[in-house]
Amino acid sequence: MKNKNILKTINWASFTTIVLVSVVTATITLYDLNTHTTYGEEGQSRAKFRWGLFDTIISVVILFMSSFLALCWKRLFPFNVPIAIIIVGFCYVLFFLTFTVGWVAFQGIFGFFIAFLTGVILIVCYSVFYFLERRKTNKI
Repeated sequence: MKNKNILKTINWASFTTIVLVSVVTATITLYDLNTHTTYGEEGQSRAKFRWGLFDTIISVVILFMSSFLALCWKRLFPFNVPIAIIIVGFCYVLFFLTFTVGWVAFQGIFGFFIAFLTGVILIVCYSVFYFLERRKTNKI
């Protein structure tokens, strides 16, 4: 039971950190885009609503992954929160691709990459942890 509480703490600390950083960076970026008048190449990046096929595909992926996660939340422990972190990354990139134009959209892709790597690292660490636990219990 002690390990389960440690895994929960790691999961929720990671998730909270990722969500807070993504909200803060998105807010700061949109604020900067809406308050600063820029010229030249900097003016290429601006806040503007746009929706395309790629946005629809990302939305369907988010909906599918969220539905799967909601149905299997308890059975997927401790892998549930790393999957939720990856979903947050998809939401982050969707936000930037939908509400910004120009090079600033790469911030969304970079944020997704960080969330995806964080989720994958947690999944690999938990897999190794469970493999070692199972191996230890089978030796006894």
